[in-house]
Amino acid sequence: MAERHALIEQMEAIISELEREGSLDHHFRTSIALTDVNGRWFFANLLPTFMADTRSALRELTRHLETVPELVDFEAVMKLGIKLRGATSSIGACRMAEGCYNLRGAAAAKSYERCTQLLNSIRHEFSTIYDRLDAIGQLLNEASSCGLPA
Repeated sequence: MAERHALIEQMEAIISELEREGSLDHHFRTSIALTDVNGRWFFANLLPTFMADTRSALRELTRHLETVPELVDFEAVMKLGIKLRGATSSIGACRMAEGCYNLRGAAAAKSYERCTQLLNSIRHEFSTIYDRLDAIGQLLNEASSCGLPA
């Protein structure tokens, strides 16, 4: 019971810190509460997939924007921005979601400079929250092995 309480407190501290910083919103707490049919946290499995998919989308966006401005496929950048916004907003990564929303608009306007600025901002935010999201995932897995949730 003590171990269970300690894991919950550690997770709560990380989540609260990310909320205070404005990186996460209430959707994160909703997502983290999801369980599968066996009573295990669904989010513990979702989080590593989200993180890997986000890394992949950021690499692809970078690839699209590393070319000369005249050759940028802004349609592809826009689609990736929409995809990434959906993923980030669904788990409550609100600052990333806002950046992705703005990236979509910049791509629609074919603004290479703005797209590059926004991509850098989104990458920075992801690097800021990555380790803490990873820690939350590890704590969820530990909590599941302790029989959490009931």
